[in-house]
Amino acid sequence: MHLQYLDNKNKTQIDFVLVTVPWTDSSMPLMAPAALKPVIEQEGLSCLAIDLNAEIFDYTKTASNKDSLIQFFFNGYTDSEAAATELEELFVEIANRILSYRPKYVGLSIFSYVCQHSAKWIAYFLKKMDPDLIVLVGGAGCLNTFTGPSEFVDELKNLNLIDYHIRGDAEHSLAEFLRKNKTFHGINSLTWSEMSNDEIRSLPIPDYDDYIFDFYTQKTIPLVGSRGCVRRCTFCDYIANWHKFTWRDADSIFSEMLFQNKKYKVNKFKFQDSLTNGSISEFRKLTKLLATHNKDNPNNEFRWSGYYIFRDVNNTSDSDWELIYKSGAEVLMVGIENLNQHIRYDIGKKFNNESIIYHLEKAQQYKIKISMLNIVGYVTETRSDIEYIKQWLRDNTRFKDNIVIQWGGTLGIFPNTYLEKNKDRLGISMIGNGPPLWINKQTGSTPSMRASWAKELNDFSKRLGYSVHNNIDNHYLLEMLMQNEQV
Repeated sequence: MHLQYLDNKNKTQIDFVLVTVPWTDSSMPLMAPAALKPVIEQEGLSCLAIDLNAEIFDYTKTASNKDSLIQFFFNGYTDSEAAATELEELFVEIANRILSYRPKYVGLSIFSYVCQHSAKWIAYFLKKMDPDLIVLVGGAGCLNTFTGPSEFVDELKNLNLIDYHIRGDAEHSLAEFLRKNKTFHGINSLTWSEMSNDEIRSLPIPDYDDYIFDFYTQKTIPLVGSRGCVRRCTFCDYIANWHKFTWRDADSIFSEMLFQNKKYKVNKFKFQDSLTNGSISEFRKLTKLLATHNKDNPNNEFRWSGYYIFRDVNNTSDSDWELIYKSGAEVLMVGIENLNQHIRYDIGKKFNNESIIYHLEKAQQYKIKISMLNIVGYVTETRSDIEYIKQWLRDNTRFKDNIVIQWGGTLGIFPNTYLEKNKDRLGISMIGNGPPLWINKQTGSTPSMRASWAKELNDFSKRLGYSVHNNIDNHYLLEMLMQNEQV
């Protein structure tokens, strides 16, 4: 295939080529290369930062071997000889095109575990063609869990396919690497340094100059307003990695939105952090700034979406929702986790059932879509809880046109989480290496049972007329769990 992103027509020499690795199901830009490009350039190096995944994802939509290609991205193999040939040609072409820039460094940004197989083959051909090239990898996809060692990275190092792994917040560790400080936390190490509020607020604005926005169905600019989380959910390995909640002030976020809007003529933004309203005071300031901008600029109103916390009713007012509406909010993604109140309380999300109804009513009133994120099969969940969820869905179909339900994957037990540390007390026994592979002898919960619950709720919701988001990752995983009779 012809790669527009790596077409080096002018035979330009670039010091650092930074690319996202396919395959991620995304209709908007992956921001890591754009965020790191100014960091690299501040160290005096030239940088090409591209979202290569966008072009490959766009290509697979209409590829004749689509299913076989996706099978490879997930499993590392394909049963199609034609697809295997096509993939080899693709990875060779990517490596050749990258090396046409004669870079000193190549960075592979690995967003998801689904990108690991492609990353391995791209690194293989890069090193085969130029053994002296310095190849770095980073991103959440390097790790099956947020914490602990990476078997994937160790494998690539043992095969001499990569030289360095950048872990955690790369804005600092990558800069230190380029300053030859290769013992800095986060460089080939299990530990890394979290940023303070001052540090996160002083980061350079991401640079999307090398991106091709025609590849995206949504012309949207990603934003990061915070890192970490204010909640301490029992299942969450994110907080095991980011121990502190750090956030940018409203003025710095709004200034970035103004800058990107002027530069790229984009007025839609997606917050990529785990929550937009972690700091209530700064969130209110930001919504006021956005509401004023939208009032004063009717032909250039800003629109945004992001992750949002439902708090109890007494912590949120109608004026808050009115501001959210005027600020241009289109979709709020909310971690409901479970529609059973007692399970939410077990998880650590202590907002009651009445609060859910209140927030859904306000969102409906102000025509703001709610994406409800759920996890099926919490450690205390039983068949009766599934029946309660189905009854809740029956009783609340009035919201079906205003919410999108994501049933997600079944509950995983991840290292360093509350559940992992207390698994013996909770009756949890691991029966395999994957996070979903556990049983609870106290409740009789098994992986196949939980997978069947997830499918049941998914199908039931659709029959009632709810919009349900189907995630390919979860589809592959649930099918595997249901077909594995051992679990």
